[in-house]
Amino acid sequence: MAQIRALALHIPFFNDDESVIDTITKIMDKISECLGICGMEPWTLRLILPTATDCRKLYRLLRDLFNVLNDDIMVGLGTEEHRECINNIVPLLTTYPKLYMSTRCNDDTCIKKVVDNVYLRRDIDIDYNVYTRFALVFGTWIETPYFPATCNFSNVLGLSISLRYVDLVEKALLDNNVLELFKFIEESNDKAMCLSKCSDIPFIGIDLSLSPWMNESVAGLIEKLIRDKIGHPGTVNAIYSLNKLINRIIDRLKLRSIGFNEVMLPVAEDSILNERIKNGDIRLRDLINYSLVCVAGLDMVAIPINTNIHSIAIDMLTIHKIKRRNVAMRVIPVNQDPTTSVNLKMFGTTYVAMI
Repeated sequence: MAQIRALALHIPFFNDDESVIDTITKIMDKISECLGICGMEPWTLRLILPTATDCRKLYRLLRDLFNVLNDDIMVGLGTEEHRECINNIVPLLTTYPKLYMSTRCNDDTCIKKVVDNVYLRRDIDIDYNVYTRFALVFGTWIETPYFPATCNFSNVLGLSISLRYVDLVEKALLDNNVLELFKFIEESNDKAMCLSKCSDIPFIGIDLSLSPWMNESVAGLIEKLIRDKIGHPGTVNAIYSLNKLINRIIDRLKLRSIGFNEVMLPVAEDSILNERIKNGDIRLRDLINYSLVCVAGLDMVAIPINTNIHSIAIDMLTIHKIKRRNVAMRVIPVNQDPTTSVNLKMFGTTYVAMI
């Protein structure tokens, strides 16, 4: 079902730390009022904070913020690997179930530090679900309503949206029903502009990335396009063609875009892709290779806990250098064998990928 996937509010660091919670609360109250006025019903509501520079202030901010926020609101932020915050990513994600975090790397030294401090922690008990809320970004910071590979690096107040619209893309490509697709995107964009005007918060843009949610399957769409299982010849071309379609829509409708604007293949969020992982039709190496061509990154993949995450990250960094575009990685190390099932909070059953 086509709908606005996420409404993200980009929150800057305010000069007066004492009033930041009050300011955010007032912004949220105004947004709640304007949602009804503009007829917008986003699937999720998100706050995007800037990169953390003072870790102690960050800890206080998160404590105070989650004390006042509605339980349904997600919060995303980034931290540089050289900050002391890197050591507390896992504890923070464990403490706050609605917190999403990312860090970025551009060299091997950074990757080793992140892998050691985030993925290879052995001094504390870790619920593998925390890794569904952490991303490693390669390149510059990304500002997008898609979590967790985002942060408000521009440090400005604004709002952005993303969409669930796989079914409409399928109708446009297979049934030639382009008008319904264009109408939905334009109406969503208009609602975002209305919200911006009503709340007096600038509209930063829309991330038109094509992303699945369970039976709204991007992998299923690819299979219909190539008339075969994803992974068979034609897969790369189908993904590339979908990316071209995204870019053409942005140009045709003169949209203000932000973020990735690419095909996304988060395994645990795509029922068909999940099934292909279960049966071994798609492996970790396939997903890495698709990132090389035209996928936004390696996303929501459960892997055996003894997998060399450092090597995966090095490959993703190399892909960033080849593509000259930002890519991201979200892997979930679990103590399970390949193709066995794993239950993820908020996502249900996924399967451990073969390497």
